[in-house]
Amino acid sequence: MRGKTIVWLAAFFVLLGAVYYAQPYFSYVLNRAPAPKLPEFNLASSTLGLFFSDNTVNKIITLPETKPSPQKTAPASKLKTSNQSILPPVQTKPAVKKVSSKSLTELINSSIIQLYCGNMNAEKTLFSEITRGTGVIINSDGTILTNRHIIYDEIFKKPKNDCFILKSPFPNPSGQRPKIYYFAKIENWPQTEKFSKDFSPDKYYNDFALLKAGDRTTAENSKIGAMLGFEYGGPDDYKIMESGGLFNYLPVDWSYRPRAGDNLISAGYGTDASHEARQVTSSAGTVSGGIQALGAGGIEMLIVESNATTGFSGGALIHPQSKGLIGLVSWVSSGAEEGKFTVAIFRDFLSLLIKEEFGIDFKQLTAE
Repeated sequence: MRGKTIVWLAAFFVLLGAVYYAQPYFSYVLNRAPAPKLPEFNLASSTLGLFFSDNTVNKIITLPETKPSPQKTAPASKLKTSNQSILPPVQTKPAVKKVSSKSLTELINSSIIQLYCGNMNAEKTLFSEITRGTGVIINSDGTILTNRHIIYDEIFKKPKNDCFILKSPFPNPSGQRPKIYYFAKIENWPQTEKFSKDFSPDKYYNDFALLKAGDRTTAENSKIGAMLGFEYGGPDDYKIMESGGLFNYLPVDWSYRPRAGDNLISAGYGTDASHEARQVTSSAGTVSGGIQALGAGGIEMLIVESNATTGFSGGALIHPQSKGLIGLVSWVSSGAEEGKFTVAIFRDFLSLLIKEEFGIDFKQLTAE
């Protein structure tokens, strides 16, 4: 018996060593030198580890830097006065087209929602295998963009068909808990995970899905409120979500081109110290670089230094000047640098993948 125990222990340590040396690698694009110590990445709502490796620094593709705009100074007047004044410098900045006349606060408050997805039993009395994350309403029909890992059961390989839309006010100084607003139907998700050795040999990069907001939830048509312990939205709450029978949404900024040092905003239902996700958290950060999954050129994922937390999965990466959506938040850093880095699927790569997976023109889907 003792001999068998020794054999089993030896096999365990051999297997542990094999796992250690088989860690997956990223192709990390960073516009800095020397390369920093690179953090471990986890999916925001799972325990799957994604790693940056020093070996991938050799594959760096440099992002252009954000440079200060040239300044023009008006010539001094030749008139002699007791108070000689010179006109202040005139800064020439590239024009940024705003995607909406609404304030950024209004856009976030009406379009960034919380998702609870799981499986109801036949009697609709038990809600299990629950995943909590964020979603973004991207058009007036109520189409929602989120991550696949929020709506799909990776263990049993099936979608979590019972999804609900929740929301709390933004900003939320009183810490009001989210209310339940709508049923949500899963419309499309990648049927097959796509992998790349440049991204990670065992983690899929096509981590996105589309849902559609459905009927309003009430105590009469659903028991989800009692199950989760949340109230249902009231008439005044729905005025924030809808206008004239149409959904308010976050428009896409199709003009933005990423540069290292750009200031961006990540918005999602992140967890707090008590592990609750009561409200939308908006986290400002700067672009550090990018990741290539396919290695075909161009930026496919953006890396942003921002204090995101678990629960941001499916959230929005926003260009604050245009107030437009430019990426889908999909991973946040963990370990020693937990929440320091956010990784989002960049708009153009997301558009390409949605076309390949669903045959849907993402630009047309989000056009109004």
